[in-house]
Amino acid sequence: MARRILLVGASGFIGRHLLRALSAGGHSLVATSRSGTGPQLPGVVWQPLDLERLAEKPELFPWPDGIDLVINAAGVLDSDLARQARVQADGACALFDLAARHGAAVLQVSALGAGEAGGLPFLASKARADAHLLALGIPAVVLRPSLVLGEGGASSAWLERLAALPLAPLLDTRARSMPLHVDDLVGAVSALLQHWPEQPGVLELVGPEALTQGELLDRLRASMGWSPARYIQLPRSLAGIAARLHLLDPQLPALARQDNLGDAAPLERLCGHRPAALGQRLDSTWPQKARAVNGWLHPLMLAALVLIWLGTALVCLGPGFDWGLRIMAEMGVSGLLATLAVVGGALLDALLGIGLLLRRWRRHALLAQLGLMLAYTLLISLLLPHYWADPYAAVGKNLVLMVATLWVLWLEPSQRKTG
Repeated sequence: MARRILLVGASGFIGRHLLRALSAGGHSLVATSRSGTGPQLPGVVWQPLDLERLAEKPELFPWPDGIDLVINAAGVLDSDLARQARVQADGACALFDLAARHGAAVLQVSALGAGEAGGLPFLASKARADAHLLALGIPAVVLRPSLVLGEGGASSAWLERLAALPLAPLLDTRARSMPLHVDDLVGAVSALLQHWPEQPGVLELVGPEALTQGELLDRLRASMGWSPARYIQLPRSLAGIAARLHLLDPQLPALARQDNLGDAAPLERLCGHRPAALGQRLDSTWPQKARAVNGWLHPLMLAALVLIWLGTALVCLGPGFDWGLRIMAEMGVSGLLATLAVVGGALLDALLGIGLLLRRWRRHALLAQLGLMLAYTLLISLLLPHYWADPYAAVGKNLVLMVATLWVLWLEPSQRKTG
């Protein structure tokens, strides 16, 4: 039976997957995001909704007509704990109150472990919203999934990249979780719509395997054609420093060190849905071998290019200055003009190296570097062809450098705005 659904958080990882599946299932959806925009799909209308603002002034949200089910797929792991609580607890509670006032059922996508005492702020804010929803006495399901993985997820992207390392540092090597693919979460939601429970309650959603972080990464490596890796546990002191430097969320180390296990049997008895083993869901969309490797090689190659261009500038203005003048003399240029050519070339190299460090100018700098290297190579080929006979292949290496520059350029995101 088709339903009229308000999907909150439709632009997020889980929300995007739910949106496509529910639209394909023939449901009528009002999808929300902070901007009120998103992919145009059959039966989908977009509407702006910011849960932070909803918590402050719920009366300003124009409730759509005919909604009989609200699915809250919004969530945020944020170092700003106050903002996290406003979104996941205060905003969610305001949303549930509106649903109760308009006679709509609610499916809350929570998190496994949210019901445990002494939970982390992320889990505690989810638990507060869960408890508020269940206390309203309306038709409601709190779905608590374990780690959800798949194309488009922030955690999934990081795990994909980490899986490329043959020796990887982990926040913990012993704690276990029961991860599942996002397709199984979508399948569980679809099954619940067909077999809604008679009483409000909590249902856990977990994969069939309890895996350590290393075992999970080895599953990803196997799907990309690699053998198992070796893993070392990152010292807590280093994890703390990384958190203080905002290299990772301060809540992540604690989340990674605790087991995240559950029981999916009640969900299976209710609606017949049973998640598949993660390895059975991995395909060419996620994880992707090329993307995992590029995630490491792109910044390394970019750093190498910065060092080459800035290093060349320093050498030309320092110990290599006289050498540069001798090369200019071989080309028939001497005196002030030769000095200006060497100094000007060095300053141009430095400018292009600095341009690589600035994201706004990086693509322009890469294009300029390609043009400059091509010009250097053509001039040397015409005026100093004997340099091609250099046993160290200094000129020939320009070809490799141009290919590397082109590769970095292709991987750089375009700054052109799309409507």
